[in-house]
Amino acid sequence: MKMMIRFLLLATAVAILPVSAADVSKLEAAVARGDAEAQFLLGRAYFRGEDEPHDDTKAAEWFRKSAEQGNYKAQNNLGFMYLEGRGVKADDKQAARWLRVAAEQGVAASQAALAGLIVSGRGEPQDFAEAEKWYLKAIGQGGQEAESRLANLYYFGLGSTKPNPAAAAKWYRKPAERGEAVAQNALGALIESGYEGQKPDPAAAAGWYLKAARQGDASARGSLGRLYYEGLGVKRDAVKACAWLELAADQNDPLAKNLLPAVKKLLKPGEQSEVDALSQRYQAGGN
Repeated sequence: MKMMIRFLLLATAVAILPVSAADVSKLEAAVARGDAEAQFLLGRAYFRGEDEPHDDTKAAEWFRKSAEQGNYKAQNNLGFMYLEGRGVKADDKQAARWLRVAAEQGVAASQAALAGLIVSGRGEPQDFAEAEKWYLKAIGQGGQEAESRLANLYYFGLGSTKPNPAAAAKWYRKPAERGEAVAQNALGALIESGYEGQKPDPAAAAGWYLKAARQGDASARGSLGRLYYEGLGVKRDAVKACAWLELAADQNDPLAKNLLPAVKKLLKPGEQSEVDALSQRYQAGGN
């Protein structure tokens, strides 16, 4: 699972403000004294190309100097630079090292990224219980990106973490409500099949599939097409089923590719043109 870089570049009110020539002189003087915050700000300037030419290598050098003095923002940034191979050679162990020290200082982005490395066994021993701990810490500090990842642990029951559909649904719901298509599709699947304390509800599942399908999620499009084919939670409709399945099949969704031939046999003469029109409308995000 590729992680998005979340550098702490605007971490203080002072850092957000434009930097004047006098401020630059003060920054240079502070850097000369070995001030960790100034080193971080200089690394940020190189990283963003502000007041200094963009240079990932120099950014990493200054982040390292600051990180070695305990600056959590620099530790976080350096960890992500190792993770992505920006300004340094990609190195999972070094990434995990710096992300961990930042995570221990309470940086939510570092906590979520560290958990992801632990899940995949990159730079850290694979330990799903440990990953769960860090995801929960990140979520507790508002780290929204950790919610779907934690839900995946519960959904798939990875390692020593037993499958827990109710917990998975809880954590998928929040990103789903924010509009994340993958979470919407996963929540739909859980609601359709039902779980402890929740009876199967194909109609509610169809609503979540539709939200994800409109955003182009291939799995959701395939599942929604299947519901229209089977008449589960929605009125059975071969034209709508075919339209959604065609879109999903074009995205190489295996369910759609397998089911589509059977659905096409249900079409009446002339209905393929309706399917084509619906497919175009659905592709554009319409109903």
